[in-house]
Amino acid sequence: MNRHPSRRDLLKSAAVASAGIVFGANATGADAAEAAADGATVDRFTGRTTNAASMAGVPFEPRETVRIAIVGTGLRGRSVLGEWMGVPNVRITALCDTVPEKVELAVQQMRKAGHDDEPARFTNGPEAYRDLVRRDDIDLVYTATPWEFHVPVVLAAMESGKHAATEVPAAYTLDDRWKLVDTSERTRRHCLMMENCNYGYNELLVLQMVKSGVFGELLHAGAAYNHDLRSILFENKDEGLWRRRHHTLRNSNLYPTHGLGPVAFMLGINRATVLAHQLDPGDQRDLRGLPGAHLYRR
Repeated sequence: MNRHPSRRDLLKSAAVASAGIVFGANATGADAAEAAADGATVDRFTGRTTNAASMAGVPFEPRETVRIAIVGTGLRGRSVLGEWMGVPNVRITALCDTVPEKVELAVQQMRKAGHDDEPARFTNGPEAYRDLVRRDDIDLVYTATPWEFHVPVVLAAMESGKHAATEVPAAYTLDDRWKLVDTSERTRRHCLMMENCNYGYNELLVLQMVKSGVFGELLHAGAAYNHDLRSILFENKDEGLWRRRHHTLRNSNLYPTHGLGPVAFMLGINRATVLAHQLDPGDQRDLRGLPGAHLYRR
């Protein structure tokens, strides 16, 4: 018997034990049999019942022109608007904000960039996005609203047959996160969290170095996101009008994916095939239900 197990052996044992505990507590044989009779499946790790397949790996339907609507045309929304307009064959068909002046700033930005299309405008209060998502000239709804609106905007978009993309954080309760997953799988519409830090120059550089084997086998990584927000949080305009409230309600890292996302890609965390290999090279079980797996699974 090996009295000095490797770090990998310890991690493997802990992962298998944890999965067994969750399995025993939530997904019994009776649960699975009852679900199967209804044409559903019980997730072995979370005990959740689902009738739908994952959207991971499902391609977007090809289109000659992608039509995008933006909900939230403040600083972040207009910043990403500039990026959308830099992509060929993209049309901005609708804009929405509670402040009409910010929508007009976005329209002016489009004109300066040579986009002459006339976007529909929705500025009649915080529920105006519900009228926007009912239009038939939208393929993707992107939201850059204050955080508490992310989930309702994205859900409304998918329920109306549109793909949806949201700024971070996509949600800040577990129930809301599962609502996003379940709605995406039921409606067969994609739900994207726009974690921009995954695609920064430094992050992609290190990711390529990892893939090229520069560091050998990675066993440990640390992730952090350091950003002095005082000037933003204490200003009486733009994000300061809503963002500081969240810092008074929760003492936490309010969007940890800025640090976790790039490192998760580098370590292969929550990639089902990688997790299966880490547990046991010969174990090809479906690990879809592991906590957080819906964020990065393939």
